Amino acid sequence: MSTSLPGSPRILLAQMPWASTTRPSIALGILGQLCSEAEIEHRCIYLNMDTAAAVGARETEAFADDRGLFGLSEHLFACDLFGPRRLASDGFLESFCAAATHGPPLGDLDWLRRTRDRIIPQLLSRMAERVLAHEPTVVGFSAMFNQVMPILALAARLRRARPSLRIICGGASFDDEMGMEYHRALHDVIDHVFLAEAEDSFREFLARLVSGRSTAAIPGVTWWEDGEVRLIKGGPLADMNRSPTPDYAPYFAERARAERELGLQFALDRLPFESSRGCWWGEKNHCVFCGLNPEVLPFRAKSIERSMDEITALISRHQVTRLIATDWIVSREQRGELFRRLGERGYDVEIFYETRADMPKQEILLMAEAGVHRIQPGIESFSTPLLRHMRKHSQGIRQVQFLRWCREAGVHPLYHLLAGFPGEDPAWFAEMEQLVPRLRHLVPPRHNVFTIELHRFSPLFNRRAEFGIKSYDIRVDYRFNFPEGVVDLRKTGYFFDFESDMLGDVDSYLAPLRGAVGAWMAAHDRAEPPRCTYHVGPGFVGVVDTRDGNWREHSYVGVAADVLLLCDKISSRAALAEDLARRHRLADGQLDRVLDELRRRDLLLVEGELLLTLPVSNRPRSTEWLRAHVLGAEADRPRKRLAVAAATS
Repeated sequence: MSTSLPGSPRILLAQMPWASTTRPSIALGILGQLCSEAEIEHRCIYLNMDTAAAVGARETEAFADDRGLFGLSEHLFACDLFGPRRLASDGFLESFCAAATHGPPLGDLDWLRRTRDRIIPQLLSRMAERVLAHEPTVVGFSAMFNQVMPILALAARLRRARPSLRIICGGASFDDEMGMEYHRALHDVIDHVFLAEAEDSFREFLARLVSGRSTAAIPGVTWWEDGEVRLIKGGPLADMNRSPTPDYAPYFAERARAERELGLQFALDRLPFESSRGCWWGEKNHCVFCGLNPEVLPFRAKSIERSMDEITALISRHQVTRLIATDWIVSREQRGELFRRLGERGYDVEIFYETRADMPKQEILLMAEAGVHRIQPGIESFSTPLLRHMRKHSQGIRQVQFLRWCREAGVHPLYHLLAGFPGEDPAWFAEMEQLVPRLRHLVPPRHNVFTIELHRFSPLFNRRAEFGIKSYDIRVDYRFNFPEGVVDLRKTGYFFDFESDMLGDVDSYLAPLRGAVGAWMAAHDRAEPPRCTYHVGPGFVGVVDTRDGNWREHSYVGVAADVLLLCDKISSRAALAEDLARRHRLADGQLDRVLDELRRRDLLLVEGELLLTLPVSNRPRSTEWLRAHVLGAEADRPRKRLAVAAATS
């Protein structure tokens, strides 16, 4: 197939099902802006909105968001490409419905067959008509985890209708070996696959289109030559400031079209933006379960000025104040200053960020003032041995400290608890079960305890023998998307099932913990969730505790009151004793008796030599304020010795 394209190129970028309709695609927004910079005619259309009209808005969002439906959602489009019989589709749908936990219509066999046999083929015909009506010379797709088969099904129809049309693909599901294998198997449909980050390679592709040069041999982009897929290795974007602010005007135009032509109104969730790529933690300690490609793990951030300009431009241009950062982790060096500047702007923004649960309290307070009220922290467990086993190198008590500070600041953490790691000890989960009732006043995990999957690119996948993995295969619901022999499923898969000699009966030893976490989650669904708060008065600290469903009040003075305030931040026993000695003449054993009493009432968490108050303040107070309140001028004096294990302030 020719890799030269004469004449003026016209590029069409399409957002495919099963992407959510509630937000624009940052990938297509960036690519569209690159087309504008190159002064190339282009359009961006959102065919996932047409899908919502055909399949149903609620069902489309379920397919978009529920990972348990990803394989099925892909299969419904795969049948248009290969035919239901070649994919043993009837048996797959019957087994899915027999085991389904989803209500109708997603678990209804007749509805699934009708969607497969009538709705999807008719939808694809209309999609092809929409695309071809724009008379593009190049059509581009970007795929997340359940968009590959919709893309391939539409691409095959487009190629049959217009053989000269050039089709390019990219995105997470086309990365690395996956994209190479898709291109090899469907080289008659796909012209190029852009691997990993594509700003540099797409700029070069556009320059060659304009000049009429061959688009073969662009670093980071596959091409077909002499009966095989070829690739010159590329690399991640070195300077994040070279990535343009995404163009979301097409998304809003498509929403207006959907309302006008389809009679649908789509809720807008958040506008995506990015201030960094890579993961500064994973760059040095790649978490065992993390499926991020090591090639793009090196952390790179936009300048604070550029990030601020981009955020301001997006909210001004679209008059939307709800944003979501696509960063895998917020910059450790920049986050405090970024949050401070956002807070100073005074905009009523609502921003979502991912972070590590190691932030000092002052930064959490700044984050709240900036409007970052929802975050995804990498908590994953409250067991220190398990956190170390999964290479997070944190401590359970620090995860609790982070949740306390978020609760106090009004920041809502969305997090998960994970299990199923080869080599884990059931005793770790028994210890967490005992801990959970003491945490019921804090925000529970988003879901009950997950057992991990095997994800491509993760250390668990790349070092399978080290973890006793004796067998693995692509996740079962992805096995019905290609006829046998068309692709190597182990090369196209991202989600895998696995068996390990180093795992016991996980469900049996997780059952008690799942029961405790389920009760925790249910308690927060009530009109009045559990609370355990403290309030500061003249000479005393009062505590209100309803974690067990009963109302309890305690009042503390003297050493006990000071312990509760000083241990708002994790303290070692030695450091606490030194602080208290500045204010109190402690009798032998007095501190131990106070600590035992607070621990007996579940007001103090103890992990080894580390101590942490469990009640949350009724209003945000900085670590510095609490220390000054307890110690007065003594708070500014450095300790004679600092415990190595002391937490960040």
